[in-house]
Amino acid sequence: MLTLTQVSFKYQDTWLLKQTSFSLMPHTLTVIVGPNGAGKTTLLRLLAGIWTPTNGHVFFKGKNLQQYRRRELAQQIAFVPQQTAINYAFTVRELVMMGRYAHLNHWQPEKSQDDQCVEKAMQQADILHLANRSVVTLSGGEQQRVVIARSLASEADMILLDEPVSNLDIAHTLDMLQSCQQLVTTGKTLVLVLHDLNLALRYAEQMIVMDKGRIVGIGIPEEVLTDSLLAEVFQVKAERIVSASGTFFNFKSIP
Repeated sequence: MLTLTQVSFKYQDTWLLKQTSFSLMPHTLTVIVGPNGAGKTTLLRLLAGIWTPTNGHVFFKGKNLQQYRRRELAQQIAFVPQQTAINYAFTVRELVMMGRYAHLNHWQPEKSQDDQCVEKAMQQADILHLANRSVVTLSGGEQQRVVIARSLASEADMILLDEPVSNLDIAHTLDMLQSCQQLVTTGKTLVLVLHDLNLALRYAEQMIVMDKGRIVGIGIPEEVLTDSLLAEVFQVKAERIVSASGTFFNFKSIP
């Protein structure tokens, strides 16, 4: 579905991403992990077409991402940034409806199909009970779920989420990641940035490990997250623990 070919990105005098090549298969949940400053958000913004590669090319469905018109791209790729603070007093329903704008002509009123998409997205994000609340009155976690619902309402084929559970409590974190899994079964392709390696291990079908602007590991999570890679990239020693629900890690920092 999406391919990077020798992609590098330079901001001012700093290379944030260096000679990166890989392909994403459709209908998969891919998780990007790595330490702070590894280039995860940079990669996600390049995948979304928000930033243009300094070198190399990004192809989506066989077509260079830069050849898409913005409206056309917005119908097919939804991007949810890490920072979701909202300072305008829209209702939750109004903000989620903004996810439908790429499908509407200028000044065209919303149709029943748009209302149905918004309703379904709010249910998936567990915010239907907040539909008539002003967004500025919500907590950070609730606002984050509203922005995620907006991306779901777009019905885009690919959804890119930058740390989507960073402000959520444990119950909503699990609900959100399980919803991401469910979306994949309906034909969506999802790419998430996560910091919690145990969550990444539990939910990812494909994992990308980044460090210093490069991809240092890609593939099935259990095979990618080796003890040597965890020590080199994250500076931790990992003890693998097998529970009834699967494998997870217990970490200790390296002195």
